[in-house]
Amino acid sequence: MEHILDLIYDAAGEHELWPAILTSIADLTGSEGGILFGQSLAAEQVYFDYNGRLDQECNRVYQERHMQNAWSLAMEDKPVGRLVLSDDVVPLSSLQESSFYQEVLHPQGIGHNAMIALAAKDDFRVAFNICRSRSRGEFDSGDRSTLEALAPHLRRSVTLGFRLRSYLALRNAAFDVIDKLADGVVVMGRRAQILFANGAVRHLELEGTLKLSPLATWSPAHSRRLASLVRSALAGRAGGTMSLPSADGKRLLAVVIVGLRGVEASTLDEAGLSNAACAAFIIDQSRRKSANAQQLIDGYGLTWAEARVAVRAHGGGTTAEAAIDLGLSPNTVKTHLRRVFAKTDTRGQAELAALLASISIVKGKEG
Repeated sequence: MEHILDLIYDAAGEHELWPAILTSIADLTGSEGGILFGQSLAAEQVYFDYNGRLDQECNRVYQERHMQNAWSLAMEDKPVGRLVLSDDVVPLSSLQESSFYQEVLHPQGIGHNAMIALAAKDDFRVAFNICRSRSRGEFDSGDRSTLEALAPHLRRSVTLGFRLRSYLALRNAAFDVIDKLADGVVVMGRRAQILFANGAVRHLELEGTLKLSPLATWSPAHSRRLASLVRSALAGRAGGTMSLPSADGKRLLAVVIVGLRGVEASTLDEAGLSNAACAAFIIDQSRRKSANAQQLIDGYGLTWAEARVAVRAHGGGTTAEAAIDLGLSPNTVKTHLRRVFAKTDTRGQAELAALLASISIVKGKEG
């Protein structure tokens, strides 16, 4: 029992342990096996399932044709955390007349089930089931006591697991945003080793402007300057800035090196970047360009026509020139711009241009 409890709490962070837990509980209660799944009966959708020694083909048939069955329907109004024995809600004799029994339970020799709802929100439920053979018979009072003792621990583990998964999803979403930045971001460890490099940096590496492991450039002189700034930041002093020509010599990039301490380092450590000590930001204005129409539609509720006018206005020129480029009348362009100013809370083209420049730091879908 103590071993099972340890596994149950470990499963909050290691979901692959659930099959072993279900099998162990089945052994403890003289049962065939168990299953833990999250499902919506209304949508007839199983979102995840962990199978402990039950037949996978029967599980597939259940998900395809028998999610609405006597056991699941009986559990719909049962409170979370309460142990429900199948024989208390549906006699085996009645269950045997159903296609659910014939196609899912009978092939496995199963006739009895111990069920606990571990979490519920609207129509979504996390269900715990320990299935027993017909020949073994109903669960007795000892089995009931064992399962009731485990129920609160199972609930806590599932709830903690949801929180951890939500945190990981947020963390991964944050890294997804960083990866889409038009500006390059590199995070380095205490020995200047690369811990993270986003998509913009990988693009600069492919074109030959930057080198990684360690961070360097195509130019030995600029690489020495860059290494000096990194050493300064790692030693606790100010990092600094420098200019860096691209490999083709056609554009100039700005590089900012900063040390990471306190809250910044702790936040990155929690996000999985242990011992982060220094960061480099590489600003390539040619990759920023302008916000695209889809970003404005998504972010400010602009219509497609308004977004096109906003993007074109950011490119400079007069209203008449914008009208010619877009195939619109000057009055129509002015009308669209007034609506753009209102929806983006900007006062004129200068403020709009500043807003579009800031939005363009994150690359969106082309549009």
